[in-house]
Amino acid sequence: MNDTELTPLLEEMKRVLNDKIDEETLRAELNKYLNEYHVDVDAAKRGILRKYGAIDSAVAIGGTITKKIGTLNGTEQNVDVVGKVVTVDRRSIKSRGTEKEIVSGIVGDETGSVTYTLWDPSIAELVAGSSYTFRNCYCKTYKGAVQLNIGNRGRIEAADTDVEASDVAVSTPAETKKIGQLTGTEQNIDIVAKVMACERRTVNARGEMKEIVSGTIADDTGAVPFTIWNDAQDLEVGTVYEFKGCYCKTYMGAVQVNTGMSSTVTPSSVEMETVEYTPAAPTVAANMGPGEKKKIAELDGTEQNVDLEVKALFVDKRNVTVRGNPTDIITGTIGDETGSIMFTIWEPGDLEMEKGKTYAFRGAYARMRNDTIQINMGNRGKVEPIDANIDVPERVYSMSMAECKVKDIHEGIGSVTVRGLIVSVEEREVVIRGENRTVWSGILADDTGKIQYSAWKDFELKENDSVCIANAYVRSWKGIPQLNLGERSEVSRIDSDFQTVETGTNLRTVAEIMKNGGGIDIDIEGMVVDIRAGSGLIKRCPQCKRSILNGVCALHGQVEGTSDIRLKAVIDDGTGAIGAVIGRAETEKLTGVSLEEAESMAARLGEGAVIGDLTAKVLMRRVRVSGNVTIDDFGPSITVRGLKPVDVDVVSEAKDLLKDVEANLS
Repeated sequence: MNDTELTPLLEEMKRVLNDKIDEETLRAELNKYLNEYHVDVDAAKRGILRKYGAIDSAVAIGGTITKKIGTLNGTEQNVDVVGKVVTVDRRSIKSRGTEKEIVSGIVGDETGSVTYTLWDPSIAELVAGSSYTFRNCYCKTYKGAVQLNIGNRGRIEAADTDVEASDVAVSTPAETKKIGQLTGTEQNIDIVAKVMACERRTVNARGEMKEIVSGTIADDTGAVPFTIWNDAQDLEVGTVYEFKGCYCKTYMGAVQVNTGMSSTVTPSSVEMETVEYTPAAPTVAANMGPGEKKKIAELDGTEQNVDLEVKALFVDKRNVTVRGNPTDIITGTIGDETGSIMFTIWEPGDLEMEKGKTYAFRGAYARMRNDTIQINMGNRGKVEPIDANIDVPERVYSMSMAECKVKDIHEGIGSVTVRGLIVSVEEREVVIRGENRTVWSGILADDTGKIQYSAWKDFELKENDSVCIANAYVRSWKGIPQLNLGERSEVSRIDSDFQTVETGTNLRTVAEIMKNGGGIDIDIEGMVVDIRAGSGLIKRCPQCKRSILNGVCALHGQVEGTSDIRLKAVIDDGTGAIGAVIGRAETEKLTGVSLEEAESMAARLGEGAVIGDLTAKVLMRRVRVSGNVTIDDFGPSITVRGLKPVDVDVVSEAKDLLKDVEANLS
């Protein structure tokens, strides 16, 4: 960025800093951040403002904009709003395999209302009827409605004035479609259709009994099932209605229309001819045309009506919960001469399948899951035994297992073979679908990394065993790949003296983490480019050690907090950026500021001065951190257990870079 381009930034920052530093120094700082460190403009602003103690002012130019709620369009990434909280609902959800507590509800101002989600309840204790300023939020759309999200970078403050909340829900413009045009992916559509069948019933939705209206609607292009979730109003069969603000899904291969919180259903005066409609029988396979006949290797995951002739390689009949109702399904693996594939029959009825027998799957549909094609059979399809000789090669039956190093294992890879050392093993009891199960879990390591494993049968694993594990499958928890050993897995002892990776030597790049997932005992080396909100002096709950706000713990309520110090940094290694939570010991080591010194500074100058001092000491420093890496909706994050500064020989690195450039030019 040249001097002309720097000028407006200089003027803006001089105003915010209130002439705390002279223009020449400020210009030099900006030039260093932008042209030497090559950070973006927002990060440069935040870094300089924090360095010179203007932390609160940094928010004013940190890239956020202030909007009225009614003007939100669902694409905002850094937005401030002022609104009254209408409802507050604290609940637990399952996110990436783990229980997580969130707060959600409705917030509004005089221009409109939206739903909100507070992903970290420790940020603020919200009270219905109170007005707040929500800072650094981001928006999304769901089922056509705009949603406000407050992540770990957001802040919530009590508003200076009381705000009146409109009851008009904010949504994105709807698209008008005919039923025959629906694909099952629509999020906000309007449909005019005649009700062909309708019933009122009670279902279990998220653990609560809820009354809904469902049935079938049709126009001159087709017929489709519908469900009214938000207002179970009575509809008359044969009457035409306007369904506004609907969203679509596919279930067992069929498109379905749904109404949500912002949807409306009202009678229409439109005269309408509909396609000929006949209520569905329990199975409608006979009403479908023949499917496209394919071999397993020819499937691409998009098929809606396909016929297969296969051998059952593995069959498991079990009970699952679908839409709040217990349902029997059949799952397993089928194969032919070209490959094998997992399958699910969602409505098996009286069907009994046996391993080794051959079957015709008629009217099946395919889906992609974790980059793997799977076959599904809904109420439109049919499975019947056939007399056929299908030879499934052994290599296919083993699902083309790939032998991997630990660092290359990632979710969606399919069945894998891996060799390594059993570092630890623990036997424990768990409850799966109401059934007590024994699982053996621990850590497996090779020379490239470590991975957690779970064995669902007793393979007699022992610490320090060198093993070859075949036909294992991979699942992720919080973005961390985990190895699972099931009934079809094989474990053999091998004569090998593994040189396993040591803590502090497993260096990865952020790009590798985003490709393969997180992991345990991972090292990352990069530059500290930002210090996030939540850094500096904090209070923790004395019982669970979680950070608290205003003396309130999300789990234990009002508590007398204990003092702590931490950094929430962003580290960039040149391939990407990762959030880093740095605890007290490593923060004190990196900054040279103890907890007692920080508390003394805060008593004299305020907590903002502490953050400014810590930021000035660490920003744009190169560090190497180690710990466990997870990935969630906000990206990758490392909980730092070890840290050391990295001295950079700028002259030497510049000479090496020059040599590389000259070599590429020659």
